[in-house]
Amino acid sequence: MVLLCMLSLAPLYAQSPAPGKLRFDLSRIGFVLDGQQICEDKGRLQDYPSPVMDQIIAGGPSSIPVLIGMLTDGRMAKTKEPIICFWPGMAIGDIAFCILTDLFTDATYTRSTLPGAGWDDMLGPAGARPGWEQLHDFTRKHGRAALRTEWRLLWDKYKDQVSWDPRETCFKLKAAK
Repeated sequence: MVLLCMLSLAPLYAQSPAPGKLRFDLSRIGFVLDGQQICEDKGRLQDYPSPVMDQIIAGGPSSIPVLIGMLTDGRMAKTKEPIICFWPGMAIGDIAFCILTDLFTDATYTRSTLPGAGWDDMLGPAGARPGWEQLHDFTRKHGRAALRTEWRLLWDKYKDQVSWDPRETCFKLKAAK
């Protein structure tokens, strides 16, 4: 009887997230001012007040594999305002991509702190297209899984060298400080 009870409860435990496992609701990542989410129009996502971004930063390097795993999520974020101004309809995977590139962009907004992790490094040159078109063109041609694979390869190569730089508010390679 005890065994039967244990077996019947096993599916419930299997569906529960592991204790301490990082999870982020990226649809709530946006810039929060006076309790209202508004769009970010310039800069990196970590430069704006956001409880979700605070969770990601607090998770340190352990947040990166979680975000990488979210790159293939094509569900549309249901937000009152766009998370990034002028970006029509962001999927969770789009948001994860933006966060990852921002977390590895220096405070001048001009240089990636992780070789190969820059926007154009991942997607190819933008030309005169807006960033959202560049990302959507890439995912239409190659799929979201291609972005996840590229990020996993980078992360596997550099994960032991990454640390948070509170002055620059970004992740950097330890040797690059």
